[in-house]
Amino acid sequence: MVKISSITALGIFIIILASPFIAIPRSWKDYLFVGAGMAILILSLLIRRELTKVIRLVHKAHEIKSDTYVENNPQ
Repeated sequence: MVKISSITALGIFIIILASPFIAIPRSWKDYLFVGAGMAILILSLLIRRELTKVIRLVHKAHEIKSDTYVENNPQ
């Protein structure tokens, strides 16, 4: 949940940073945009990995095992 909130906060940061009313030199804005973009990329990859693990766990819980072992020994 913290990762999702971080992405939302970075999105708001980018909206504020893109505003023409913020008195930050253009080169600094470029660096901040690149840093925020990289942070969003890393967080989204972490969320995707976590989601993949959760989906695998959910599918394994509903797995029906029908294989049985039968030994045929005629006597």
